[in-house]
Amino acid sequence: MIGGVLPPGFKEVLALVEERAGLAAPSCLAAALEGIQRAMTRANQDDVTRYLHDVALDNALFDDLLTELTIGETYFFRTHEHFDHLRRVVLPELRERHGPEHLLRAWSAACSSGEEPYSIAALLMAEGWEEHMAVRATDVSRTALSRAQQARYTDWSLRGPSADRMRPHLKQEGRFYWLSQDVKRHVQLGYLNLALETWPSADNGIWQLDVIFCRNVLIYFNRATIEGVARRLHASLDDGGYLFTGPSDPPLGDYAPFEPVLTEWGVLYRKPLAGANAGHFVPLQPLAPLRADGSPFPSASGRTGSGSFPATPEPRPPPVAWPPPTVGFSEPAPGTPSTFRTPPPASSTTPPGAGAPASSAGARPRFTLSVETLDTVRQALARGDWREGARRAGAQSADPEEALAAVRALANLEPRAAVFACGEAAVRHPLVAGLRYLEALLLLGQSRLADAEKSARQALYLEPGLAVGHLLLGHVLRRQDQTAAAARAYREAEGLCRKLPPEALVPMAEGERAGALADVARAEWRRLERTEGGDAS
Repeated sequence: MIGGVLPPGFKEVLALVEERAGLAAPSCLAAALEGIQRAMTRANQDDVTRYLHDVALDNALFDDLLTELTIGETYFFRTHEHFDHLRRVVLPELRERHGPEHLLRAWSAACSSGEEPYSIAALLMAEGWEEHMAVRATDVSRTALSRAQQARYTDWSLRGPSADRMRPHLKQEGRFYWLSQDVKRHVQLGYLNLALETWPSADNGIWQLDVIFCRNVLIYFNRATIEGVARRLHASLDDGGYLFTGPSDPPLGDYAPFEPVLTEWGVLYRKPLAGANAGHFVPLQPLAPLRADGSPFPSASGRTGSGSFPATPEPRPPPVAWPPPTVGFSEPAPGTPSTFRTPPPASSTTPPGAGAPASSAGARPRFTLSVETLDTVRQALARGDWREGARRAGAQSADPEEALAAVRALANLEPRAAVFACGEAAVRHPLVAGLRYLEALLLLGQSRLADAEKSARQALYLEPGLAVGHLLLGHVLRRQDQTAAAARAYREAEGLCRKLPPEALVPMAEGERAGALADVARAEWRRLERTEGGDAS
């Protein structure tokens, strides 16, 4: 809660900022009061109650207020030790580990007026990454982003001890310096509120990153926001990726499983390589559906359990009754091709819109990866080139069902690569619900619950009658303790399954029958309502 002795109305303004941007109560309330008053003056407001109403609705006013309450202190190559470590240690390691063709992905979080991301881009260009780099830059202030887009600076941005590195990329006109297009073209600017659960995401490029600069930002956040941001920063990094924070930022070891790296100038963080610290990573774990009495029933292949994935205990009780095994790829014996069983075609009794993309009346040929193709896919994944691995597997196929099958095959080799492939395939096939459903399942396996919920809802927007989509959404919502919403999703799934004959195959359920899955859904919502003390009849 915001405390202190602020005049009536001003405390509510700070409370709004805390709610929307996750900012902690300022240590100096007098300075905060002055900042709010300056923002009100620019907005031609002298009534704080009216200003609170306006700033809650007007993004420009809110951005202007944030500018007053945070210090936009930045200049080119600020804290040069970070850039020196990036050049001397991080870049050579990434090149050695991934090879010369690796696309280095960097992110400047809270980029302010752009000096930081443009410094990163200039350094990468100087170190020979110009054709293999992508730099994202985001900020919660649209005003700051506008200045970064303009890329017009003064001597104030060149005051640091290493800022001269930037001068070759600046053209002076009077008292201003204009950044060259050679550097600007490598930086993609965008709005992002770090406090919100909207990232990491392949859609905005905040995903599978090699380097993150998130400096002198966390000091403004309250504890709950710091914890959420730390978790998402960890999830945004590729294995072995690096996070640079500011010297005044709080330590992050208590919030996410980073590996701290001690240097002569301070600490930075590294996301451990999966093999070196596998305990920190949640594997893809589709769980087998259960009968209403809690006992497992065999899948269409006659096996009981969760497909080709190892049985790993659910991180927290109660036992999960959904999702079913959706990835049927198995490791082939040496010298034999790898095959993936595509989902069975929809039953003739399936109502329109109740399932995945329509398939032909007869069974489709099995999706097959030859031994040679499988080997090239593995090689691409081993060097971290997920785009090439997805392409080799066929995830960019013009046939949506082939693309879907290829993504599911990838999931057994590298689940994170499969998430990436889902995103790319969805660009080509934006109306295929099955891709979003599979993406949600993969994200759930990585415990990225907010992203999984988003993908599941996208699938259901495209196919409202997708019963397994409602089941999956129920599972995601339950994991987020959204009990009432989860129960509604399970009820919807049961209703859709009851519309089918009990022995009918449920679309995208890997051969499971409508009656059995309806029983699963009913057992789930009844248990949730009993837990909440509601009427389970």
